[in-house]
Amino acid sequence: MERSGSGGVFCRRIETWSFRKRTSTTPWSTGSSRPMEGLGKSTAFLASGIAAWASWNPSRPSRYVCHKPLPPCRRAWGIFVVCISLRSQLGWAKLQETMAEQQSAGFVSLALKWRPQTFAAVVGQEHVTTTLRNAVRLGRIHQAYLFCGPRGVGKTTTARVLARALNCQQVTQEGEPCNQCPPCREILQGRSLDVLEIDGASNNSVEDVRRLRESAKFPPSSGRYKLYIIDEVHMLSLSAFNALLKILEEPPAHMVFVLATTEPQKVPATVISRCQRFDFRRLSLEQITAHLCFVAEQEGVRLPVDAAYMLAKKAEGSLRDALSLLDQAIAFCGTEIPPDALTQMLHVVDTDTLFRTTAALRQRDLRGILELVQGIVNRGYDLQEFIEALIEHLRHLVAVCATGSVQFLDFPHDIARQYAAEAQLFRLPDLMNWLTLAHATQQAMRFSPHPRIRLEVGLIQMALLENAAEFGELLQLLYRLEQRGGIDPIAPTVSEATAPYTVTGGRAPHRTPEPAHAEAAPEQLLQELLGQDPMLRTLLQTGVLQVLPVGDVLLLRTQQSYVKDILQQRLPQLQAEMRSRLGSTAPVVQLELSTAESPRSSPGNLERLEERLQTLLGAQKVPSTTVKGRSSL
Repeated sequence: MERSGSGGVFCRRIETWSFRKRTSTTPWSTGSSRPMEGLGKSTAFLASGIAAWASWNPSRPSRYVCHKPLPPCRRAWGIFVVCISLRSQLGWAKLQETMAEQQSAGFVSLALKWRPQTFAAVVGQEHVTTTLRNAVRLGRIHQAYLFCGPRGVGKTTTARVLARALNCQQVTQEGEPCNQCPPCREILQGRSLDVLEIDGASNNSVEDVRRLRESAKFPPSSGRYKLYIIDEVHMLSLSAFNALLKILEEPPAHMVFVLATTEPQKVPATVISRCQRFDFRRLSLEQITAHLCFVAEQEGVRLPVDAAYMLAKKAEGSLRDALSLLDQAIAFCGTEIPPDALTQMLHVVDTDTLFRTTAALRQRDLRGILELVQGIVNRGYDLQEFIEALIEHLRHLVAVCATGSVQFLDFPHDIARQYAAEAQLFRLPDLMNWLTLAHATQQAMRFSPHPRIRLEVGLIQMALLENAAEFGELLQLLYRLEQRGGIDPIAPTVSEATAPYTVTGGRAPHRTPEPAHAEAAPEQLLQELLGQDPMLRTLLQTGVLQVLPVGDVLLLRTQQSYVKDILQQRLPQLQAEMRSRLGSTAPVVQLELSTAESPRSSPGNLERLEERLQTLLGAQKVPSTTVKGRSSL
């Protein structure tokens, strides 16, 4: 090349380019006398731009000459390419330095600092990470993935880890990215051109999807795959979804789509059928609590298990929310976070208040109940949140009473033991009645102009509620009174009158009614023999099977043919057992398939029974009404 005026640029030949320094006769790039051949267009334009910029800038010594100047438009294009390239390189370098300075000297939130960098670090989503690791390890990469689940459980994080694993140059044997190679570092620093994150809420039009389809045709710049991560994909319009269908079904070989959404029901079925769907689970309280304790230990913060549980419960299954709350707690309390301070910060109803509420209900302490409500109001608690917490508290007590264990409680061991001890003081029917009244109070508070008054009335109703009595126990009482001649008999079934009564949970002793007279002994013995079989005992208690004395015969009456078939097989054994117990006085046991209406279900008998129960117990029938689908007491 030779010097050609102050505006000299490079001369483009038809098939070759020739670059020479002024002080040398050899080509600039090849080191030979022949011109450089096979140079790509982008590199050629970049080189021409460098020379044009060098010769155009008066302050920079011109080192290149050319044979013939190019048109001004081509010279301007070269200058533009050089400026963009230099600006991009300098800008990303400055951004990296700034991020490094901020991470070393400034504050980084815990949610970002402890964001998982590998599949193994993702908490609570082993069913997803194991599948993706195996897919990377075996090379079975699908063209599109759909990540569904609630907020803060790792959808976008897993998508980024997948992007690094697909483009990593040193993938481990387990399918994990190394996070050290250039592609991994570029993705971690957010400057990779092969991984593009798109917000579906703001890029939801057809034109946005068309631009995405056009850019997807180009191969990746450095890695093996080009990934598009579309967050909140359910926000796309129907037309945008339709425009996305074709490229989802037949994408280029280098293209992988990752769609993330919190509402998969809004994604069209045609899109879901083209993707591999992964459902991310909401994290349990134990998983969040354990992770918070681990992060707090690494950060040098003293976090008790009770305090970590409060943060985990407030996060509602979202690990990101839990880490953000931990950040807030550290700013509020410092390096030591006591549970009392967290209660004040989170403004939640503590368990001590709930236990004091149930204790006041059990002791029928009306003054204490009103003082509790007054304290809740003075501390600024939302009354709706309090009644919801009370319902959840009663549910925990019901679970312990019904099962006799704490395996259905998601609590630390100390709080679980407290629930186990408290449940021993209650009976299951009483807790169920309280839970019913609490639900009715919650519904009434939503539509009441005075929610505090409705809460106080509901709690007082719960406190004044009499202890619940089992229906079988009441029937036993009526049967005893009938035998003593206290009231007229109404011909109750023997199974109802003599059914044993047991309190669920093992807190009350097993009680079996004493026989009223000697003639009832064979009937009780037969019921005892039948009760040894759980199924027959249930049939007796529900009235499907009845034991009726008819002279010297004990009649087993039922309206179900399958029950008669079962008893027919066991009748010889029952008769033999009766004879071994009673000897020659043992009555004959017979079966009868009856189609008549059971005395228990007779409307007249039920009405008479209800009247006598009200008379004996001094009870009052409380009507239950339904208003617009809501039950009110």
